[in-house]
Amino acid sequence: MKKLLLMLVLGLLLSACSEDKSETNRKKSTIKLSCKINKIHMIKGYDGSDKNIWYDEKFIEKNLSEIAKPLILETNKNSYAIWIDGIGTLAFYHNENGIGYLNERDTNNEKFVTLHLTSISYKNFEFISESSVYIKKDDDRYNYNFSNKPEPTAIAYGKCQKLKWN
Repeated sequence: MKKLLLMLVLGLLLSACSEDKSETNRKKSTIKLSCKINKIHMIKGYDGSDKNIWYDEKFIEKNLSEIAKPLILETNKNSYAIWIDGIGTLAFYHNENGIGYLNERDTNNEKFVTLHLTSISYKNFEFISESSVYIKKDDDRYNYNFSNKPEPTAIAYGKCQKLKWN
């Protein structure tokens, strides 16, 4: 019953915010940031084995070209609607100190996903993105958030540049 109620409330929240994620509203965004990773700390393999390896910006650009590309984040002050590389989603939090969002990504095993928790500080425009170990693709994955983080496999660090700030 609790899950049904939670899904109903979440559905209402998402439908109420769906207009906020429209292309028209994206074009009206007053904040636009370009964020680029400059180092990665690989803590564990996705299988949970210990790694403890650091990658610098040169290694990332040469060997991890897909994640070396800056991501573009667009939003409005205190709005939960955000666009990451033009794709609309909802922030987990957004206030005068910064913004945070959570992405779920499929893995090569259909029974598992990884979670990616990203925080951007508006004080120094640094960002941190944590990638989780494989998490079972069931309802328990919805229990994770910024105050209940899954075990990380890697933490990426970077800086954002203001492209638009009104």
